[in-house]
Amino acid sequence: MPHPRILIIEDHPLMADAIAVSVHSCLPQAQCVMANCLQTALEFLSSPMPWALVLVDLNLPDSEGLQTLYAVCELRSQGALMVLSALKDPEVQVACTANGVVFINKALPSSAFLAALLQALHQVSWSQAAPLLAQEAPVSHGLPSLSTQQRLVLAQLSKGWTSRRIAHQLQLSEATVRSHTREILRKLGVENRTQASQLYLQSLQEKASDV
Repeated sequence: MPHPRILIIEDHPLMADAIAVSVHSCLPQAQCVMANCLQTALEFLSSPMPWALVLVDLNLPDSEGLQTLYAVCELRSQGALMVLSALKDPEVQVACTANGVVFINKALPSSAFLAALLQALHQVSWSQAAPLLAQEAPVSHGLPSLSTQQRLVLAQLSKGWTSRRIAHQLQLSEATVRSHTREILRKLGVENRTQASQLYLQSLQEKASDV
């Protein structure tokens, strides 16, 4: 199955790389593609291949603010669309809400970005995959029931990380991570972290083919 394709529209190379690292922490199999201007982004968006997620900075060398937002919205695919911006213009946030776009302020901590990223991806993917899930084994039904925080923990578990490392990454206590892990295993109906991780990675592959 194809890996999820992620389009990152950002003109600052360091910021683009940081976004890609955050994406891979949630979606290890993701294929990140970079666009450093609106023209390049629109060329990518015009391709027949779908995008599981598009992340866009509104201020680009050839476009700014709402002009960027509306241009990307016009060609958006079925996947999630997130705006990452330092702009504090209420008009921009209202426009994002009206177009079903997630707005994330760049000043927020990485944990807030990761939570919003997972929530946006799962909202799109699970709604599209509902007919498929209805035919799968009952164990897969537990994935949509996970909270945003539990999905974050599961994403890190899938990389083989320890509770301590996950706690540090998500700015949680180790006790909270262990509690989330127990609840994840219970909801998924599995016995250990390995089985939970396998189920999570399998779900990513299935959702990538549906987006």
